[in-house]
Amino acid sequence: MSDSQALIDTRDMVGIHNTFRRALGDAPAQIRAVPDGDHARAEQLGSYLGEVLWLLQAHHEGEDELLYPLLEQRVPEEAELFQRMEAQHASVHVSLEAAKAAAGQFRATGSLADGELAADACQALLAATDGHLSEEEQLVLPLAARAISPPEWGAMPAHALSQYRGDRVWLPFGLAFESMPKDIQDTMLAHLPPPVVAMWSGGGSDAFAIEMAQIRAGS
Repeated sequence: MSDSQALIDTRDMVGIHNTFRRALGDAPAQIRAVPDGDHARAEQLGSYLGEVLWLLQAHHEGEDELLYPLLEQRVPEEAELFQRMEAQHASVHVSLEAAKAAAGQFRATGSLADGELAADACQALLAATDGHLSEEEQLVLPLAARAISPPEWGAMPAHALSQYRGDRVWLPFGLAFESMPKDIQDTMLAHLPPPVVAMWSGGGSDAFAIEMAQIRAGS
């Protein structure tokens, strides 16, 4: 980027980070509120957590593929910082895989014991993630604002959506979208592919609101 080019707005990434903080922070109480053997609630909550964990994985993979290689090229003097971010991603991935396994087991059984393991795994994942997210916000995003172009920045959410293989894309999309400032939401809707906008405006936003009202009733 040239020195005269305006800084990109990175508040959308802070919003996504806050999505992970909220979802993982709420999850232990939501899980522990499920009565032993309540398979319907365990299925709903386990399925939702699977979407949250997929979104976290897709977010980090998008950074690894699209963001950090560019930063390494354009801000080489910060190589040590970027190496530290890479190491933190690897550490988070270990906790993420453990949380995915525990949430899947709880979803299958609905037992109190498996619920406790899933709750603990979500707490451990938040502990592994939150410091990384804060450091990224404080140290990496200001560099990205100067070094990354708007099209390059905008490629990351589209990349994540392209990796989705589930049947309710409105859920991870809504989780990321709801945490963003209104002006960022408007900009995203103006630039996202038309099928994504149609998905959201054609029932996705309503389905998301219903799902999250049910999930958060146990917070």
